[in-house]
Amino acid sequence: MEAADDVVKVADHIYLVSVTPLTGDQVLIDKVKGADNLTMFVEHEVLEITGEKFVDAIRIRDLKTTQERELEVSGVFVEIGLLPNSGLARGVATLNRPGEIEVNCGSETGVPGLFAAGDVTSVPEKQIVVAAGEGAKAALQAHRYLQRLS
Repeated sequence: MEAADDVVKVADHIYLVSVTPLTGDQVLIDKVKGADNLTMFVEHEVLEITGEKFVDAIRIRDLKTTQERELEVSGVFVEIGLLPNSGLARGVATLNRPGEIEVNCGSETGVPGLFAAGDVTSVPEKQIVVAAGEGAKAALQAHRYLQRLS
């Protein structure tokens, strides 16, 4: 939804194609849905991206009706989204509504000695560079925690 919100501000028109129902912050979903230059295809899949030197169309299929259609486009942005792999922490650490492990700015969960980092946490901006930095920070915090124990 964040990517759609960014692109809708600069593109003449965008098509949002999602294999699942829309998820995320409801305020952001409502904001994106309200854009005049956006057409949504929810519960659709992309079958093909076509073009010679440049993209000129995508072919999509409705997952409910299996109806296919072709959309003329001049570019494609792939945003996969994520489901946090937080099952290991379920029942141990606090998880938020999307299932992310809640952490403070020190990568600490609410459980003494339990630290978490990366896309599985409530830290915003799910990007590799952010996850790597958060991992380093969590490792330093865990080291400090262990030093205090000895």
